[in-house]
Amino acid sequence: MGELDILSRAHRLFDGAHQVLNGQSTAARLDAGSDYYQTSPLVGPNTGGGHDRYELAVQRGREALRSTSRTDAVFAAVLTRAQQDHALARALTRQVLEAAQADDQAPAESPMAQREAMRRRAARLRAQHEHVSAARRQARRRLLLLRALRYRVLRHRGRLGALRLPPTSSRAGIAVRAALSKLGRPYVWGATGPNQFDCSGLVQWAYRQAGVSLDRTTYDQINDGVAVARSQIRPGDLVFPHTGHVQMAIGNGMVVEAPHAGATVRISPLGAAVAIRRPL
Repeated sequence: MGELDILSRAHRLFDGAHQVLNGQSTAARLDAGSDYYQTSPLVGPNTGGGHDRYELAVQRGREALRSTSRTDAVFAAVLTRAQQDHALARALTRQVLEAAQADDQAPAESPMAQREAMRRRAARLRAQHEHVSAARRQARRRLLLLRALRYRVLRHRGRLGALRLPPTSSRAGIAVRAALSKLGRPYVWGATGPNQFDCSGLVQWAYRQAGVSLDRTTYDQINDGVAVARSQIRPGDLVFPHTGHVQMAIGNGMVVEAPHAGATVRISPLGAAVAIRRPL
C-alpha cells in the first residue's frame, strides 16, 4: 500500500466531522426545560391536609431536576469537546494528506532529492500516525467521562438499586460506595489515596473505610478472603482480570477500577475470564 493510500485511509477515519474550529463550532446542548420549575413558586396558597408532604415532594422533584440539569450541562460539554477533537483530527490529517499529494506532483530526480523525499515521506507517516493515536486517546478519555456521567445519572434518579448495591450498613456496601466516590481521580503507581490510587491501593482504601484490612499489593490480595465463582459474584468482591491487576465488582456486570498510568478511576465491564475473591 502506497503512502497516499495510507494517509487517505487515516484521513477517512474522521469523515463526517463538519464542525468548524476556532470557536465557530455548534456546541452540543441538552435542555430538560426545567427553568420554569426552578424559579416558579413551590405551591399555591392551599394549606389543607397533606400540604407538607406535597411541598416536600415538590422540593425533592425540583432538586432532581437541578441534578439532571447539571448532568446535562456536563454531558453536553463532553459532546462538544468530542466534536472539536474530531474536527481537529480531520483538519490535521487533511493537511498531511495534502502535503503528500503536492509532493507527489514533483518527483525527485537526483539521488539527494530522492533521499530528501523519503525523509519527508517518513515524517508524514509518523505525523499521521500520531494524529490518529492522539484522537483515539482523546476518544477513550471522553468515553470514561460518559461512563462516570452514567453512574451519576443512575445515582440522581435513585436507580442504584438497579445495580443491586449492598446495604449502606454492610462492609461491602461501604467499600463499594467509597470506591465509586473516587471516580475520575488519577491513577498513580504506588498511591493508596485519598486522591490518587493504583489498582490495589483503591480497593485497599475503599475497604479501609469499612474497617476491613486488605493486603497492599495485588499479588497478596489474590489470597485475601475466599474464592468465589463468577456466577456468584456480588458487589464488593475483588476481581482479578489478569496478573497484577485488581478491580471491585459493583453489580450489573460492571466493576470500578484504577486501570493504569495516564487513566483515572473509572467504571468498566466485568471481564469473562476473571478470578474473584470475597473479603471477610
